[in-house]
Amino acid sequence: MAKNKARSNSSASKSGQQKKTQNNKPQNNKVQSAGSKNADKAPDKPKEVLYQIKTKRDSGVLKAYITFTYRVFHPKVTARMVLYGLLIFVPGFFVKAQTLKIVLWAVGALVVLLGLFRQYISLALTKRSDADYRNGTEFVYEFTQNDASFYRDGELSVYSSKYKDIDAVFHDEDYYYLSLTSREFFVIPKDRFTIGDQSTFGDFMYSRCKKVCRWIPQKYSNKLRKRQAQRTIAKNR
Repeated sequence: MAKNKARSNSSASKSGQQKKTQNNKPQNNKVQSAGSKNADKAPDKPKEVLYQIKTKRDSGVLKAYITFTYRVFHPKVTARMVLYGLLIFVPGFFVKAQTLKIVLWAVGALVVLLGLFRQYISLALTKRSDADYRNGTEFVYEFTQNDASFYRDGELSVYSSKYKDIDAVFHDEDYYYLSLTSREFFVIPKDRFTIGDQSTFGDFMYSRCKKVCRWIPQKYSNKLRKRQAQRTIAKNR
């Protein structure tokens, strides 16, 4: 009887151990599967920002945008308006009728003034109608190795996942100008880079979007230097 009891106790203990090992196996599998799921759902590393610009749409930025569009898209309008104004103004000296003389002088002088100061007139009108200027809206532009993000008051306004979306790059003495295929246009002050060196930004943009950063100088002395350089290049060809 004692032997039978010992055998029954040993068999019971063995079956109990087998049950424990069986119960442990699926738990280990659950832990491993949960670990693999967490690894799959691991968040991506944040992209390194190579260039960052923080700016506001102040008077300098608005004036830069207006004068730049005049220099690039309407380069001869100012000279033409001044010429037309003089053509209207000068005949007033030869007209005998006093009323016609005054009209010619007034209209001619007005056209000349519009030609010389039209950017300041546009600036005044833009300040009145631009809500971002009145509210002091902050703009942040970030450029990584593969994409560009444009924020307005902390919210993403424009995102370029590929640098080929950037249609053209310009710069002058104080600003960079980016034109996107989505008809968005951005003015980037050179003195407001918070990350990255502004002097290498043009080369970086060329390496990413293959668009030459064209120099459109604003100062008259630099315009002469550019023309002389272009003439020298033309002669050497």
